[in-house]
Amino acid sequence: MKLRVVTGLIMGTLMSFLMSGAITAVNTGLDAGFIARWARSWAIAWCLATPLAIFLSPFAQKWARALTNTQ
Repeated sequence: MKLRVVTGLIMGTLMSFLMSGAITAVNTGLDAGFIARWARSWAIAWCLATPLAIFLSPFAQKWARALTNTQ
């Protein structure tokens, strides 16, 4: 359980940080206000991504095992 939570925290944080940055840059450009917009987007994304990563990780592992035919 502890491993699942820590993994979810790491994955949720990294993915939300990188994806919100990329999407913010594509949608609004890299101007003087970019960092503030990115920080706001990341805060919102992190609140969604991290709990979802924690909750969905067992299902993702199950699907990955099924797709790769591994135990």
